[in-house]
Order: sequence, then structure tokens, then C-alpha cells
Amino acid sequence: MGGGPYTAAANLMIDSAESDAGVSPAWWLAEVVDHERRTADIAVLTLRPTQRLPYTAGQYVSVQTARWPRVWRTFSIANAPREDNTIRLHVRGVPGGWVSTALVRHTRIGDTLMLGPPIGTMIPHESGGRDILCVAGGTGLAPIKAIIDHVITSGRRPNIHLLYGARTAEELYDLPDLIRMESRFPWLRVLPVVSHQPSYDGMRGHLPEVMQRFHSWAEHEVYVCGPPAMVHETVGRLQASGVPLARIHRDVVQGER
Repeated sequence: MGGGPYTAAANLMIDSAESDAGVSPAWWLAEVVDHERRTADIAVLTLRPTQRLPYTAGQYVSVQTARWPRVWRTFSIANAPREDNTIRLHVRGVPGGWVSTALVRHTRIGDTLMLGPPIGTMIPHESGGRDILCVAGGTGLAPIKAIIDHVITSGRRPNIHLLYGARTAEELYDLPDLIRMESRFPWLRVLPVVSHQPSYDGMRGHLPEVMQRFHSWAEHEVYVCGPPAMVHETVGRLQASGVPLARIHRDVVQGER
């Protein structure tokens, strides 16, 4: 992809950088350096912005593709900031979703995307030494994974419990990578949960109910992301069990996010 709005965007960014080197551009160009189709409708994209993208683990960015100019959709960044400036997005193609479908089905390595400024408030908080509970439903895993990545790279060693839920085992699209993280960081425990597959040989049930089934989380710092109904129920159960709302950090996956 080249020319057109992307050339104009590049020129604007260069002009902005030259006029005020201390101010980030209004948008970034990013090359797709990897594209992994994990399921029929979920892909993991690795992007390399042409300029450093300053962000905090847990935030998300607006994305535009050349296929749909001027149509922006938000997707969470699935890793903490890296030295090589690459970011990963977990994208589920939804019915009628122009941008998400383009990213899953039609985007290739070498393509260029446009990114808006990172935003979002579900970022790592000082836990005061508390252990951490993470509850992630579907592609709500992305910002949760970034926060876990941040904790690991920070050198802190809290116990981290990650409850990672999907409807079927196939939709646990990132489980192999999470298992690798678990093997490198002994304080991380990953518990996959499947809700709609009776034959699944593992933990079954809905995430909020499973969360409450086997542990008290009253002394934990908590991060929750996923479908709105799941997040709402999870937060309600946590509050009822004694977790202060100030220690429950959440975000929801809506539409194409």
C-alpha cells in the first residue's frame, strides 16, 4: 500500500516532527510485520510504527485500513512497550465489521495501517505488594496480557492468576503463548475456562462463576476485560466478596474492539 492518504499522512507527520520534535503526531503509520490467523475469525497482528508510539500497557489505539479510508475502530495493544517499538493487536472479525474483517481476512505482511493516539485508563496500578487477579474473556485478553507483560518486565514478583475464558477450546486462541509466559514466570498461573463445549476436558463454566468458585480475591488487585455483560457480572461478584471498587480495573470489548 502506498500513496494517497498514507503519503499525505506521512508528510504531515514529518512536518509535525520538524516543527515540534517534542510533540507526538496525531496519527502513526505502521507496517504489518506479522499476521497470524489463529481461528477463522481471530487474527493476531504485529505492527511496527514508523515513529515511536508512546503508550502504557492496557491502552488501545484506533486503527484505519486502506480498504476503508476514514473508518476507525479501536483495538487494545496486547504487549507492554518493547525496545523494537512493535505492538500486537488481537482482532476478532465481527459480522458487518468493516475494519475488523479487513484486518483478519484481507490484511497481509507488508501492508500499512494508520494508528491513532493510544488511550484508555485500564493501566497497571501500584498494588502495594498485593497479588493480582486477571479475568479475560475472548479478545479482552489483549490489554490483560499487556498488563501481565508489564508486571513481568518490571521485575516485581506478585502471584498472578489469569482466568482466560472463551466459548470453545478453539477460541482460546492465545493459550500456547500464555503457557510459554507461565513457564518463564513461575508466579503466573493461567486457568483456561470454556463455557459452551461440554466435551472440553478442563475447567468449564462462565468466567464470573468460575472466578468465585475456588478462591477469595479480597486482598488482590484485579483487572477485568471482555464482553460488557461478563465484565459487569464479574465486577459485581468481586464487590460482593469484599474487593474495593478502587482495586478493580476494567474495560469492555464492544463492537470491533
